[in-house]
Amino acid sequence: MVEIGTTIKELRQAKRMSQKELAEHLHVTPQAVSKWELGKSYPDLDTLLQLSDFFHISTDKLLGNASPSFLEALFSKKGNRTMKKNAPESKPEYPKGPVPKAIKVENAANYLMVTFDNGETRYLRSHYLDDYLDAYSLKKGRGKRHLLLGGPANIWFGSEFEILEDGTVLLFGKDRYSPQELWYESRSRAIDLSE
Repeated sequence: MVEIGTTIKELRQAKRMSQKELAEHLHVTPQAVSKWELGKSYPDLDTLLQLSDFFHISTDKLLGNASPSFLEALFSKKGNRTMKKNAPESKPEYPKGPVPKAIKVENAANYLMVTFDNGETRYLRSHYLDDYLDAYSLKKGRGKRHLLLGGPANIWFGSEFEILEDGTVLLFGKDRYSPQELWYESRSRAIDLSE
């Protein structure tokens, strides 16, 4: 980690930036940048990630490490950062046959309250919440741990839903829930989803 100051200085100079300009971009003082470059202190984790993004360099290279580190393994931007809706291995097989269609969907703290055309109201965890909870798992967390560092902002109450003609529900135009998933994965009580 001794090389980080030299690396920051070289990268800053390559962009023809002053310490003050870099400091303004990172929302720190010019003195902080100076201390990093002189090796008197080090940037915190959030700033380290900002530096990595700004200079388009991995945190490992920024820290002077040749081999991938714990940080890269934990917060890697590579790999599967997609939600479960896009992961082919996570698509379960549902029984064949018709299922009730959603006629109304509401979001409360990332739990979806779905009212079906048969009059039943059921609850389902959103994909975002499932992925957020998976981020704590050693097996399921790979590619999802960015959510632990303030990943994409999510609206807790109310959301933008669209119910398609076939019964598919779209959340914010991207997050897709099939009629089968809505019916077979939902529960009659929200408490039953806490596993």
